[in-house]
Amino acid sequence: MESYARGDDSAFAELFRIAAPRLRGFLLRLSGDTALADDLTQEAILRIHLARGSFAASSAALPWMLAIARNAFVDHTRREGVRRAARERISDRDDEPGGHAAPEPRGDEVLAARETAELVRRTLDSLPAIQREAFVLLRFEGLSVSQAAQVLGASEAAVKVRAFRAYEALRSALRQEGESHSRRK
Repeated sequence: MESYARGDDSAFAELFRIAAPRLRGFLLRLSGDTALADDLTQEAILRIHLARGSFAASSAALPWMLAIARNAFVDHTRREGVRRAARERISDRDDEPGGHAAPEPRGDEVLAARETAELVRRTLDSLPAIQREAFVLLRFEGLSVSQAAQVLGASEAAVKVRAFRAYEALRSALRQEGESHSRRK
């Protein structure tokens, strides 16, 4: 990153090779949508390119890049919120019923591991963004609390509290699922 920040355009290929998979994984865990993660990864790489002159030499590159990727995700989420609100207003005016198709039932053949992964994904999706982001940075991205605080622009104490609340929500969801599974037997 330092070479690229100093204007060495040939360093981009190596930076992309190393950074893009990490950024994509991070964005996939935040969004839960493969296509969106791909799009946001491209946007994050573009933003990194445009902001490369602001990279502080000898700083850790990963937290800096993850912060840029997170900002791309937050910006997208805000834009989608505005679009969704506009669609809902239009739908309300048209007096069209806005039902969603019922989810397809899960068969007995679905493995417990897959169900657990889905439960974790749903639980993470239901969390406030600040809790989900802290959890993903610490648990999936392997950042330290200090690095996660840098990415989120928050204090280390705030990151710890946010991550703790996310862990508690996941524990509760897993406990409830375990109890429900026991009752079904």
